[in-house]
Amino acid sequence: MAYDSLRPYLQVLEQQGLFRWVDKEVDKEWEVGAVYRMIFRAMEEDNRYGIGFRNVKGHEGGRIVAGVIASSRKMIGTVLGCEPTLEAIHERVTAGMNDPIEPVMVDSGPCQDVVIEGEDVDLGKLPVPIWTPEKDAGPYLTPLWVTKDPDSGRRNIGIRRCQIKGKDRTGILFGAPDRGGAIHHAKYKARGEHMPAAIFIGGDPVQYLVAPARYGADELAVAGGIRGEAIPMVKCKTVDLEVPAESEIVIEGHVLMDEVEPEGPFGEFTGFMAGGREGPVFQVTCITHRKDPIVLGVISQFPPSESSMIKRALLEAGLKKHLTVDLNLPGITDVHALEAGGGTATLWISMKKMYAGHVDQTAMGVMGHFGMSYFKWIVLCDDDIDINDPFMRDWVMAWRVRPDKDIKTIPNTASVELDPSSFEPGKTQADITGTKMIIDATKKWDYPAVSLPPLEMMHQVADNWDAYGLPPLDELKLPRES
Repeated sequence: MAYDSLRPYLQVLEQQGLFRWVDKEVDKEWEVGAVYRMIFRAMEEDNRYGIGFRNVKGHEGGRIVAGVIASSRKMIGTVLGCEPTLEAIHERVTAGMNDPIEPVMVDSGPCQDVVIEGEDVDLGKLPVPIWTPEKDAGPYLTPLWVTKDPDSGRRNIGIRRCQIKGKDRTGILFGAPDRGGAIHHAKYKARGEHMPAAIFIGGDPVQYLVAPARYGADELAVAGGIRGEAIPMVKCKTVDLEVPAESEIVIEGHVLMDEVEPEGPFGEFTGFMAGGREGPVFQVTCITHRKDPIVLGVISQFPPSESSMIKRALLEAGLKKHLTVDLNLPGITDVHALEAGGGTATLWISMKKMYAGHVDQTAMGVMGHFGMSYFKWIVLCDDDIDINDPFMRDWVMAWRVRPDKDIKTIPNTASVELDPSSFEPGKTQADITGTKMIIDATKKWDYPAVSLPPLEMMHQVADNWDAYGLPPLDELKLPRES
């Protein structure tokens, strides 16, 4: 199903037991961030739910909501309107990529019910929390940014952290220089112009899932394809950009071409504090919002987190499409980006190896898709292995890899911009480099049979388990060839 906006989506989550409002007064300076971390540090995935605070100290009537996009696979399935399985999620996202629906313009929308310009602009009136108390540089929005390529007019949408620095001023972290927003900013600087930009907060949740897509197709068109209907857009009031009409809050302005200042640190998806370096400045010209707006945040920081789950859900689907459809590589059965690496550090691929060079070809296809920055560990194994099972991954590494023959390194490649192992002291963000390691964990010849009973016998016993009068089994985990 397609959600018109955040609010009906929250109602659906609440009906499913995946969202709860809190009426107790909370302090956004420390308490809100600490409560949200409990979702991921003290709850099993199947038990997680989003939380909304409607009594924020110092912000009468202000509301904060987070943990409602990707606290669990079940929640992602609710966003996408599909079963909460990896296969269904990948299929739904890939369908949106294959058949995007372009946004449509409308004359007005609730995101502009209230318009604030000039001296009345004051970001401090929004209840923006400190997500990592006593460690973040200040309150941060985790919104969706809209920019356009000044040459082609191609739009880019991205989730980028946004440090509140004054009543009409924020920071922005574009990420690696090959990201859409960073490319746009570089082009505007070369022209000697400030870059128009807009932030929107709290739109249709699908928009948050597609935002980490790499530079290429319009992410809002992909979101339309997933929804099955176009996203309605309105023109901004002070910049030549369009934003989703059903958003909760829109912040318009320019990323200055000639001004930088300290940005960060901020708790990031790698599990480390990141930043504390020079970054661009966003000068706000206008704020528009719904009546009684909701500040929606995306929980990042130590994985697992919403940001790591969002990256994983989108990147896995996009990568599988790239390998199997765009490159037409045969034999690829599954891809899995480990959440401990924030969805961008470690990648596993299961495949049916069909010819000499097939493994290397697949690994190079991965690196070509992500511009050599994502995935410093790329492990490829046979299709009899469930790569979503941590034990089976460990088993494969133990017995199907010969380190002197099956491991290749590619030095001096691009690195995930927030990887502290690559960020040597004195380096700038544009200068950091890393190394790729490709591990061929496929069988190179016929192996002995797996030392387990035949697969059909194990399943027959599992089906009849109740008859033995024994405590119930957990999930049955077996190599597919057993």
